[in-house]
Amino acid sequence: METSRRATLAGSWYPSAPAELARLVDSYLAPDDPAGAGAPVLPEGRPLIGLAPHAGYAYSGPVAGRLFSALKGRPIRRLIILAPNHRIRLDRPALSVTPLGVVPVDTAAVARLAAGGAFVVDDRAHRDEHAVEIQLPLAQRCWPDHGPAIVPILVPHLDEDRRAAAAAALAAERNPETFLLVSTDLTHYGEPYGYVPFREDIPAALERLDSGALLRVLAGDGHALLDYGLRTGITMCGLEAAALALATGLPAGFESALLGYARSGDRDGDYTMSVSYAAALLSSGPPPPAPVTR
Repeated sequence: METSRRATLAGSWYPSAPAELARLVDSYLAPDDPAGAGAPVLPEGRPLIGLAPHAGYAYSGPVAGRLFSALKGRPIRRLIILAPNHRIRLDRPALSVTPLGVVPVDTAAVARLAAGGAFVVDDRAHRDEHAVEIQLPLAQRCWPDHGPAIVPILVPHLDEDRRAAAAAALAAERNPETFLLVSTDLTHYGEPYGYVPFREDIPAALERLDSGALLRVLAGDGHALLDYGLRTGITMCGLEAAALALATGLPAGFESALLGYARSGDRDGDYTMSVSYAAALLSSGPPPPAPVTR
């Protein structure tokens, strides 16, 4: 049995030299201008669910950094990372007990989730999956002194019953120090992705398509997100992961914010093959007003 999984992206999707990687990630975690007019207004209350992209850092790192910079200083001790299964076919969400390098897995939580039957432990499915790994350097630099343990989960297409069972199990794991991180990119556009629903004014069309998914996430409506995916065919790889996170439930009065958005085509103006990235945060919202006493 493996005692630690080797990083598969170091040296390609992000630097392999620790000092270089730390400098790069720290640059993503430093907000451009926290007091500036373009800075997003963060939602109030305890962070509950976040979206971050998982491409190579040259493309998605600055956007992912927007989420993690919003989490800096928050007392988060466990990250439940919900990611798509890009490589291995699954019929249930798949957990892993193998730590990735020095990042610990909350094996007790994994055991509880697996025992209920809604999840399966499958280290093989995680072995070459990038959607969890790409988040870990960001998490390590976000909490350098007390990096949270992770619960890595790959989420395939689920029917309603399996989604409900998995969501109930995840909701039971929630506590004030647990955060659900959805690792997902948005639209994968172009012939290589087999998705070309439009050919005119591509940047604006991409933004409209992505906005439809993001608005449903920010509204906390997983059912509407799934319906949007069916109607549009949007190639959002973590759509099922996002729907599962939202199915765990949000409190009345929750708040949400879009923290960043970009497309790979923005780098050179070529949108013939482009992937979209977004960072978003859903929080518990302000506490209810204290009762008036007389």
